[in-house]
Amino acid sequence: MKKKIAFTAFRYGEGIFGGTEIHCRMLAERLKPYYEVEVLTSTLRHPTASEEDFPAGERLENGILVRRFRAAPDREHTGERRRKASKARRLRYLLDQWRLLTPLAALHPLWTLNEEAERRFFATHEEYAPTLTDFIREHKEEYAAILPVGFNFTSTLTAALEAPERCILIPTAHPVRSLYFSLFTRVFTRVRHIAFNTPAEQRLCRRVFGPALAPNSIVGCSIEKAAPVQWEEVKARYGLPDDYLLYVGRMHPQKIGSLIPDFLRYKQQYGGEIRLVLVGPADADSGKIDRSEIIVTGSVSDEEKRAIIRHATLMVNPSLVESLSLLLLEALDNGIPMLVNGRCEVMKDHCKFSGAALWYDNGRDFRKKLHRILSDPALRQSMAERGPRYVRENYGWELIIGKLRRLIENL
Repeated sequence: MKKKIAFTAFRYGEGIFGGTEIHCRMLAERLKPYYEVEVLTSTLRHPTASEEDFPAGERLENGILVRRFRAAPDREHTGERRRKASKARRLRYLLDQWRLLTPLAALHPLWTLNEEAERRFFATHEEYAPTLTDFIREHKEEYAAILPVGFNFTSTLTAALEAPERCILIPTAHPVRSLYFSLFTRVFTRVRHIAFNTPAEQRLCRRVFGPALAPNSIVGCSIEKAAPVQWEEVKARYGLPDDYLLYVGRMHPQKIGSLIPDFLRYKQQYGGEIRLVLVGPADADSGKIDRSEIIVTGSVSDEEKRAIIRHATLMVNPSLVESLSLLLLEALDNGIPMLVNGRCEVMKDHCKFSGAALWYDNGRDFRKKLHRILSDPALRQSMAERGPRYVRENYGWELIIGKLRRLIENL
């Protein structure tokens, strides 16, 4: 009889395309041959559209038993709860900025300051499902391992606080202020193991939680391979050029606010045939983009997205916060050079270790590095050859699933 394991995620299912959600689904489905895999999650589908929520209850999806628990956030006094919950978080964040948090964590690893206020604040989160907490408390003994994915969700808090001895935490942590809540000192020091995606994520958590950090290792995640697709049809459908710089993600000002003006300045300075292609849903406040040098496709299917990636001249990821960047791995696996924001330590590490990507520090450096890649065919060829090897040797599925299975068997 197979051992039973459970992933927890704040939402789960086909058609949900967030990085953490895809991460959870890929791992769950690839562990299915070895374990009886369940997913414990909320009914949430789209955070802003409660009418589209999944029904509560059990459902078999691609061989995975998905147990969905009704999201029932306590919205009463949300603003006041947020304000009261921020006290310890602000203090810990400031201590980290002053480089005092790590030595203090060595002396005082567990913070209880403001814990109750933080619990009340997390109960206002959109995915909060009190019946999920009850289920884990009552059934935790049935699972050989529980694997919470994404640190900043109530499902992770529930699993880590109710069953720390069975938890392999996959935090997908990045440098955001919510990492400094007191409650997370309990999570990150009491679980049985932490499976990080990258050395940069591991360094961040060692700095924030100190030497009491739970036993940990680098596990990571890999990518889905592209299904065959008629490229000429996709190219014609979206009016794509032969040479393009590709961005894939939400069309949000925080993500592309500097990318567009930086690219337009590049065109003014260097000219050339290269155009910027933006793939992804547009936010309401993203504004209208109406320039001949820029093509906006909107949302596309998974197969179309992978085809567009595979035929890009190069890709750009301007994100400041990543714990892995599946898009970067997908670009490198397809031999597409990558240009990334150097303020993101995770992606900067990928550049250093792979030799298949470059980072930029500011707008001027962006234009300089973009010109360097586009004007040097030998450099592009070298990057294209190194990328697939880096992904295969560090983020191949056989390697990752082997690591996870060993962790589960050793609990």
